[in-house]
Amino acid sequence: MDFIVADLQGQRAVSTLADFFHRQAGEALGSSVDDWVFTLRNENLIVFSDPGGPTAMRVASRLNAVGNYRTRLKEDAGRIDLSLLAEDLPPIIVDDIIGSLQIDIEGENTSHSLLQYLRRWRRMLIIGQPGSGKSVALREIAAHCAIHPEAPAPLPVTLPRLLKQQPERLTIDGIIDSVTSDTVSSMERASLAEYLTDELVNGRAIILCDGLDECGARAPWVAQQLAKILAALHPKCGFVLATRANAQIPAARLGLPRVELTSPKDLSATVDRILVACADARFSEPNRTAWLATRRAWIKDAKKHHEHLLAVPLLAILLALICANASDAELPKGRAALLHRAVEQSVARWEQIRGTLDPDRPWSPALTTSMLIRGFIVLGRLLDGGATPTREKALESLSEMLKDPKHWDMSPAAATEVAEHVLRFWDEYVAVFVVNSAEELTTRSKVFTEIATAMWAKGCEPEELRGWLAKSLKYTDSDGAIALAAGLDPRMTEVLLEVGSTPLPEATLMVADLAARDIVKLSDSEMDWSLRELADRVVASLEGAPPAKRGPSSPPARFPTLWDETRAAGPWPFVEAACLLALPPALRSQRANIIRSAELDGSAEAIATALCELTDARTDAAQLSSSGIAAIAEALAIPLPLDSEMVQKGRRRFELVSGGHLKPGLDQVALAAAKYLSELADDQGERLFEIAKHAPGRIAEQIFAELARAGFDTSRRWGSLSRRMRDWASNMMDDRAKLLSDLMSLGGPHSESKNENLWSLSDMGNLLTATGYSESAASEIDRAFIHDTSAIRRAWLDAIADAYGINKAEVAAQARHLQQKIGAESLLDEWLVAGTAPLAKPVLSPHMERRLSVDQQLTLLACLEADSSWIAWSAANVLANFEEGVPWDSRDLFRKDMSRWSRPRAGLFYAIAILTAGDQRLPLLAQAACSDSADYRYAAGMVISVASNLDPDGSVMQALRRDVDLSVRPEGAHQTLPAPTHWSCNDCRAVNAIDVEDCPGCDDGVRPRS
Repeated sequence: MDFIVADLQGQRAVSTLADFFHRQAGEALGSSVDDWVFTLRNENLIVFSDPGGPTAMRVASRLNAVGNYRTRLKEDAGRIDLSLLAEDLPPIIVDDIIGSLQIDIEGENTSHSLLQYLRRWRRMLIIGQPGSGKSVALREIAAHCAIHPEAPAPLPVTLPRLLKQQPERLTIDGIIDSVTSDTVSSMERASLAEYLTDELVNGRAIILCDGLDECGARAPWVAQQLAKILAALHPKCGFVLATRANAQIPAARLGLPRVELTSPKDLSATVDRILVACADARFSEPNRTAWLATRRAWIKDAKKHHEHLLAVPLLAILLALICANASDAELPKGRAALLHRAVEQSVARWEQIRGTLDPDRPWSPALTTSMLIRGFIVLGRLLDGGATPTREKALESLSEMLKDPKHWDMSPAAATEVAEHVLRFWDEYVAVFVVNSAEELTTRSKVFTEIATAMWAKGCEPEELRGWLAKSLKYTDSDGAIALAAGLDPRMTEVLLEVGSTPLPEATLMVADLAARDIVKLSDSEMDWSLRELADRVVASLEGAPPAKRGPSSPPARFPTLWDETRAAGPWPFVEAACLLALPPALRSQRANIIRSAELDGSAEAIATALCELTDARTDAAQLSSSGIAAIAEALAIPLPLDSEMVQKGRRRFELVSGGHLKPGLDQVALAAAKYLSELADDQGERLFEIAKHAPGRIAEQIFAELARAGFDTSRRWGSLSRRMRDWASNMMDDRAKLLSDLMSLGGPHSESKNENLWSLSDMGNLLTATGYSESAASEIDRAFIHDTSAIRRAWLDAIADAYGINKAEVAAQARHLQQKIGAESLLDEWLVAGTAPLAKPVLSPHMERRLSVDQQLTLLACLEADSSWIAWSAANVLANFEEGVPWDSRDLFRKDMSRWSRPRAGLFYAIAILTAGDQRLPLLAQAACSDSADYRYAAGMVISVASNLDPDGSVMQALRRDVDLSVRPEGAHQTLPAPTHWSCNDCRAVNAIDVEDCPGCDDGVRPRS
C-alpha cells in the first residue's frame, strides 16, 4: 500500500479501507476501486496518480483531471472580465447569476427560473435576443453543474469553434476533444476524456451548445449533425442548445422544448460590483468611501429615470464606467445627457477594442465611429412611433445614408457592405435595435428610439424643428423624444414657446413641465415668456376654450381611455404649471396675477398658494416661512375623498366603489411638502401618508419614498398583506414537511438515490405530478394534512406510485435527501424543481388491476371519500382507467347516499361506480342520465367526458346539454335552447329560480356561471 499512497501512509490507508468495507457490509452495499480511492482522498491520504499505472493510480489520475476540470469551470461562475473596457480593473464576481436567469415558456403568463426548469427537464432550446445573456447562461449552467455534487457532468461547446475543428462531421468524440483541449493540460486530457465518455454513456452528463446562429449558412447542417448526436445519447443525458431567434428554424430539428431567455430585469448588482472594483483599484480611504457614496447615489437616480439602460448588459456596464471615469463635476446631470453619453461610449469603447474582437467575424475596415452614431439615428428614426421595418428596409436606409454626398458618398457596393456592419453593431454588439425571427427591426426599449430622435432633432434647422413639434405635440407618442431633445439642445425651449403661441397650448405646458423636472433651465426672459403664455391660456379657458384631445396616435384596442392624457378643462392646468415654475423674485408677482385672474374656488386657491410657497422655498434654498407653513397646513386640511372599497354584491361578485378623487394639485402639494416634513407640524406626516393613499400610483410612490427618507414609518401600507403572506408561507412549509415524511415512508430506511436523480428529483417530481399537486388548490392540499390521516395519505401515495410505475425507493430517497441534507433556506428551491411540470407527464401502467394489489385498489376507492379533493380526484384518475373486474360491487357504490358531499364530489363517486362496473356500465349510465336526481345526471356527464364511447350516438350528452337544471348542464351548454328552468345548489341541493344568484338555503351555494 505504501506504493499507492504518499508519505508512507500505507498502514493508515489499510485501516481506512477496512472501516469502509465494514460499513459497506453492514448495509449490504457494494463498492468499486473508484469508491476506495475517493474514500482515501476524503481522509486526506494522497493517492499517487499515473494514467498508465495500476488501477488505483489510474483512478487517482482521473479524479485529479476531473477535479481540475471542475475547478476551471467553477472559476467562471459570476465572473465578468472588464479588461477590454477598463484596463486597470480586475475581473469581478457577481453572486448567483444562475439563480437570477429567467425564461418564458410558450403558453405561460409569467417567467420562470431557468435553472429550475433545466434541472427538471434536462433538455431545452434556449432562444434569446443579442445581449440577453445566452452565453453567460450556458457558462453559469456549466459552473453550477461543476459545483453541485448531484449535477450531471457539463460539457460546454462553442459551435463555431467545433465546426472549424470538425467541418465534415460532428461527433461525440469531437465534442469531448473540444471540451478537454479547452480546460485541462495535455497530460490530463485522456483521463478527463475517459471520465466524460463514461458519464455520457451512463446518462450523467449534459452537453451545452452555444452559438448556432454564429455558424452562418452552415447552421442547418450543424443542427442536423447535433440532432444525430442527440438521438444517440442516453435518454437521461442533458442537452441544451442556445441561439438567436434567426436560427430557431434549423434548431427545431433537434426537437428540444423551446424556451425564451428573458432579458435581465435589473443589472444593479453588477453595476455596483463594477463601482466597488473601480473604488478598490483607484482609491484608498477616506476618499474611497466618499467617491463610492457619490456614485451610488448617482446610479440610484439614474436607475429611477433610466431603468431601461440597466436591462441591456453592455449599456449597464458602460453606465457604471461613465460614472466611474467622470469626476464629481462631470457626472451627466440630465437624462438626455446620460443616454447620449451611453450611446457615444458604446461606440468609443468598440473603437478601442475592435482589433481584439472575434477574428472569425472581422469588422469592415471602412466602418467608422461617425457612421455608427449616424446609423443609430437612422435606425431609431425608422422605429419612431412603434414601427417595425424589415431588415431589408433598415439596410436600405443605412445604405442611402452612406451613399449621401453630404456624408460619405460611398459607392452602392461599398455602402451595402458597410450598412451590414452598422446594423450588426446595433443589433448584435450593443443589442438595442434587434432583428427578430421575422426579420423585422425592433427596439429593446422605446427610450432608444427616443434618444435617436432627440439626436436627430439636435441637427435640425429651426423651421424643420417647428414643423416636427407642431405635428408631434398632437399625440403623446413623442413626449419622451421631445423631453430628451430639450435636454440635448437649448434651442428646443424657444421653439416650444413659439409653437405654444399658436393654437397648441400643450407646448407651453410642456416647457413648464420640463422646467419643473429640471430637464431644462429657463432664462429669465424665457420664464417671462412662459408666464405670459400661461396667463393668456387662463383667460382663454375661462372664455370656454376646450382642451385639445391628447393620447397615443394609435391607442390600444383594450381600455383605450386609460391612455387618454387630455388635460382637464378650465384654468387649473395652467395655474398649476405657473405655481411649479422656479421663478426669481422679480417674476413672482406675475404668477400671483395669474392665480387671481383664474377665478379659483377656495380650495384651489389654497392649493395654489401652498404650491407657490413650496416652490419658492426650493428655488431660494430656504426654510419655509411661518406664512408658508400656515398655507401648507390650510391646503393639507382640505377634505380627502373617501377610501375606495371593494363591496361584495354577491357571494362571488364584487364591485370596486370609488370614493372620489383628490382635489387637483393636492398630490403635488403633498409631494413637495414631504421634503419639508421636519418643518411642519407633528401630525402632518400622517396627513401626507393619507393623501398618498389617494394619489396616482407614480406620485404616491414618490410621496411614500420622501416620507420614508424623513423617518416616517410607511411599512403599514402593506401590513395586513404581509401578515397574510407570512401565515400562508408558514402553512405551506408545514404541509411540505409532512408530505416529505409521507414520501419517505415509501422506501426502506437505507434507500439511496443515484446522484443524477437527486439533481432532477425526477421520481419524486413525477409522483407529485401524478397526484396533481401543482394544479390543486392550496386549500385542498392543506385539508389533506389537517383532516385526512397520515395512514390514508401514505397508502394513497403508495398506490398512485405503483399505478404510474414510479420507483418508490427513489422517491423515498429523494425525499430523505431534501429533508436531511438540504438547509431550510434552500428547501423551497428544491421543492420548486420537484414541482415543475415534466416534459412528458407520467402515464398509467397497463393492466393496473394486475399491478395493484386488492388492498391498494380498495385504498383508492376509500380515497374518493377523503376530505381533500386533491386526494380524491387523483385517486379517481386511476380508478377511471380500470379495465377489468374490481374487488367491489359497483352497483352498491351507485346506490350509496352521497348527499352530505358537494355535488362535484358526489358526482365523482357515482362516475367511478359507473366506470368500474364492467358490463354493467351502459345500464348504470342510462339509469344515471334518466334519474330524477341532479347528482346522478351530473355524474353521467362526467362519465361521458372521459369515456365518450359509452355514448356512441351522442344522445345522452345532447339530453344533458338541454337539461332543465342549469347545474347539470356541461360547460359550454348553459346558453343552449331550450333555456334551463332552474338551478340546484351544489352544496345543499336546494332548487332555485334561474334569476336567483345566491342560494338562500345555505351560506356558500351560487348559481353556475352562464
